[in-house]
Amino acid sequence: MVLIASTIVLIRILVLIAVVSPRFVTSAMGPIAVVLIVMAVLAAITWLRSAGASGEMPEQANPSELKPAIVFGALYAGVLLASAAVRENFGGNALYAVAAISGLTDVDAITLSTARLVSADRLDPERAWRLIVLANACNLAFKAATVALLGSRRMAIAIGSLFGVAIAASALVLLLWP
Repeated sequence: MVLIASTIVLIRILVLIAVVSPRFVTSAMGPIAVVLIVMAVLAAITWLRSAGASGEMPEQANPSELKPAIVFGALYAGVLLASAAVRENFGGNALYAVAAISGLTDVDAITLSTARLVSADRLDPERAWRLIVLANACNLAFKAATVALLGSRRMAIAIGSLFGVAIAASALVLLLWP
């Protein structure tokens, strides 16, 4: 389930980009789709291999609680403010640090803020998709570390391995995509 949910994040990223900055989708689709395909294949293989296994679903929280919405709003505002301040004071390359740090806990905030910057012609689309792919890779690393700290050893090895492949795919996209 962790892998499937993390794969769906990439679909959500593309939808957010399409809504906020439709012209940005053309440059972001390819590199993000590569990572999405890698993760979808990993999720499908994992799901097929565990098709006969049984397990208990954890108790679900109410998705419409106010606290998560307020936290996201604050996080989004913080990322937007940090992105603007870093870009103004340190230039576009410093945005990679903002993306890496904000991606640790949430990918939506950096996706929305970079898409808005692209839409306002304040950030070039090629740098923007790179920021988003980096943030997603950092988010996967954070999730893997969380599983290693809180989960079983078996789950930590499984998630660490699978997310490691996805992070490696992200690194290759960042390095090799034109």
